Amino acid sequence: MRLVDLAPVIAATWPPAAVRTIGPFTVPTGAGGGQRVSAARLTDPDATDASEAEIDAALAAQADQGQAPLVMVQDHQTALDVRLSARRFAIRDTTHAMIAPTATLAAHPPPVTCFATWPPLAIQTEIWAAAGVGPGRLAVMDRATGRKMSFFGRVDDKPAGTAFVAIHDGIAMLHALEIAPAQRRKGLGQIMMRAAADWAQAEGAARFAILVTGENQPALGLYASLGFEAVGTYHYRSPQA
Repeated sequence: MRLVDLAPVIAATWPPAAVRTIGPFTVPTGAGGGQRVSAARLTDPDATDASEAEIDAALAAQADQGQAPLVMVQDHQTALDVRLSARRFAIRDTTHAMIAPTATLAAHPPPVTCFATWPPLAIQTEIWAAAGVGPGRLAVMDRATGRKMSFFGRVDDKPAGTAFVAIHDGIAMLHALEIAPAQRRKGLGQIMMRAAADWAQAEGAARFAILVTGENQPALGLYASLGFEAVGTYHYRSPQA
């Protein structure tokens, strides 16, 4: 499994509002759903470069739809990365893609700690909102068309966490896992991950994937301890302030 193989799963489980093809680029309409559904990216995941004129056209298309210039660059797309660097586009949010066998991760949660529910409960939207996951990202979850589920976590009989999981082509992907600050470091993140994998296994997903930013070292350590292996990285490029 490579990052290029995971790209269709990312696109299907966290879909933009619309997409346009501009030369070699896919230019999505994010509609407030965050960088992942707003960044232009090379349509062919094995491609490594684009011409200056093609980059200009993609950026112009973003401007036409009222979006700031933003390009996703996968770890093998070094030629494109050099071009954007020369334009003084700075790196933002290096992200690691990781994957694990669902069977080794799945486990039933302890009683009254994690519940699968769709649509998400109001308290889940409150936890997400406090973490900056607002209506635009909730709309992304609604747009996902495959099998999907949200997970609601509790600690000490209090609302504490929320997450979203969707499945595409036999791979489940976790998005928007958030634990309320006062309830962190109590093991709920791991419980929710395993409960989500348990659901995914029952739905036929053989593998379970996550995306985590490089600056989130505690999460990277947690996922490695759970048996996740890195399959690649990507980052964003946007104009320097």
